[in-house]
Amino acid sequence: MTDAPFHDTGYKALFSLPELVQQLIEGFVTPDIAQLLDFSTLELVAGSFVTPAMQSREEDVVWRVKMADTMLYLYLLLEFQSTPDAAMPVRMVQYVAALYDSLIKEKRVDPRRLPPVLPVVLYNGERRWRVATDIGEVIECPPVLRAYQPRLRYYLLDEGAYSAQELAGIRNVVAGIFALENAEGKEEALAVVRRISEALQALPNRERIDRVLTQWVKRYLQRVHPGAMMAVEETLETGEGTMLATNVQKWAEALLREGVQQGLQQGMHRGQHEGKVWALRQLLRVRFPDADLTPYQSRLDAATDAELEHLLTKAATAATLEEVFATQ
Repeated sequence: MTDAPFHDTGYKALFSLPELVQQLIEGFVTPDIAQLLDFSTLELVAGSFVTPAMQSREEDVVWRVKMADTMLYLYLLLEFQSTPDAAMPVRMVQYVAALYDSLIKEKRVDPRRLPPVLPVVLYNGERRWRVATDIGEVIECPPVLRAYQPRLRYYLLDEGAYSAQELAGIRNVVAGIFALENAEGKEEALAVVRRISEALQALPNRERIDRVLTQWVKRYLQRVHPGAMMAVEETLETGEGTMLATNVQKWAEALLREGVQQGLQQGMHRGQHEGKVWALRQLLRVRFPDADLTPYQSRLDAATDAELEHLLTKAATAATLEEVFATQ
């Protein structure tokens, strides 16, 4: 998981891209809401909004999108959080009121007919989010006063609450971003980066996303695996491409080399042969996560040290599992 400044800055850049906002809503918000929206009309709302009780909300992102078959627009307010905040229900009331106030002052809306707002909290902290999602849940009052209390619920997206299997089943870039933040080791992170790259290639206008997404993934990997990411820094400093699809192989090779070294270090404790077997199995699981290793188990068990070293080299570059074990 990341700290607050990285989360806010990085996510603002990512979710200032309409394609990723559409994937966020379609993949993670209730389908009944997604079906209402004409995503071709997504428009980023410029500027920030202020209330007397808080600073300018420049790190958040506000979009408006037309609802299908109507003239109405929905305003999407995206709030990025990396730590739980018990005051979030109150803050969201402030944010939405400030947004309405800004729209009225700018004469974008008629104060007698305000557009709907969908407040979304996107949370990537390690602890699960236990904060109330409705201001009404934190106001204590007798029933006779309930009707006079503010009412507002925000939509919570707690990235860590999704399992790896759930995220793997959602084949889009945003699911890959969530999965990468949840990855528990470099092998899992590498597999997720490959998945993000594949999802990126499926987008029709991927050139608009390439640079932002590549920079975000690079920064994440540098923070989590700084030693293995020297190759990433060298790639960017020499200007060798900016696309995620171009860089992912270099990153993969860097992580794979680190994995091999760790496997050999394991071998110092387990015995050289066992360490090489361990390293090979780890690399195969990363390179070919959906493949079945069972048919090759006897080959692994019988392999000599020299054969294992040869297989390790092939595992780093082969296109398929079958190619790794193919005999000359």
